[in-house]
Amino acid sequence: MAVIRIVTTFSSRLTFLLLIGSVGLVNAERFVCYFSSFATQRSGEYKFETADIPVSLCTHVVYDHFEINFFSKNFRPSKLPWQKFSELKRIKPDLKLLLSVLEVADDSTSRKTLIGNIIQYVEWMKVDGVELFWSGGNGQMYFTMVQELQSSFVAAGHPTWEVDVLVPIDKAVVDHARLCRLVDFVHVLGIGERKPRYHDNSSTPTAKTTLDVGKHKNVTLERALEHLIDANCPANKIVLVVILFAQTYTLGNVNTRDRPKELTTFCNLTRGSPYCAYVEICQKFNESEWTLGSDDTERFAPHAIQGNTWVAYENEASIGQKGEIARRKNLAGVYVFSLDLDDYRGKCGKLYPLTTALSSSFRGTTID
Repeated sequence: MAVIRIVTTFSSRLTFLLLIGSVGLVNAERFVCYFSSFATQRSGEYKFETADIPVSLCTHVVYDHFEINFFSKNFRPSKLPWQKFSELKRIKPDLKLLLSVLEVADDSTSRKTLIGNIIQYVEWMKVDGVELFWSGGNGQMYFTMVQELQSSFVAAGHPTWEVDVLVPIDKAVVDHARLCRLVDFVHVLGIGERKPRYHDNSSTPTAKTTLDVGKHKNVTLERALEHLIDANCPANKIVLVVILFAQTYTLGNVNTRDRPKELTTFCNLTRGSPYCAYVEICQKFNESEWTLGSDDTERFAPHAIQGNTWVAYENEASIGQKGEIARRKNLAGVYVFSLDLDDYRGKCGKLYPLTTALSSSFRGTTID
């Protein structure tokens, strides 16, 4: 049995994600929110519970499942601590709930077991479908999995259950037509590594802000989405994923042009990884002096420097620009990855500033 599994530590998960219009409202407005099980394991005031999900902003909520073994032949859904996820519909009856599934199998026997267990769990959780993650690789194996999963949902009496896919934008462009034809929605990760580098004689490093999508090199996010749409992936199936984490580095010597190194001890909530949650990084910005700048002239990619510490991050303005791009391109929606990275405790001002900025810009509204 050949099985693809995605590693589940915070650092490796986010690293893997990296490696891998009109003015009015869009036609199929989706605002997807990602709810991470890692945040439920935090202690103290930063523990993130289902009650913290801003359901008034979200039309869909995706929940990960890293503690579930979908390949167990004796699989039985159990009452895990986060079973309250399905109860969110009591607060907002039209809210759609999705379960993140990171496993794909390439032989019929293991696929049958996997799909059968997925159906059991989706029924038990009373959710509305699944989100699969795909980094590329064996396309035929993945397409077969999607087709069998969809037909099994129908056979089980659930024809309205969604099968969506989370995919880096470069992979989405490469396998555009078939992927978009098969799934209900394509959740597109439009992000690249923002590693600082010294250029020419500049004493201030900057990071790459463009993307490589197939044969198209160094294109903007907006142009990358255009390539995807031009490749026969309808805009009304595309949901733009915006990741809220900050990337942290230690700068090398400016004179010798040393390469920067990942900084894994800068933030406590994500200690051990080179990423920071906005709820923590915004407090650091307020506590001491930082030099703020941007890696592009449009201020689409903000960064901050203090001594030899360099941070690439998102703010309300940069997030808002991404929401505006999605609106101009008439995309199906936008997607926050993930809620527990935003300022969900109001430490630096209002609650959920980044999530709110994305919602407001995409929907063309003003939210107080």
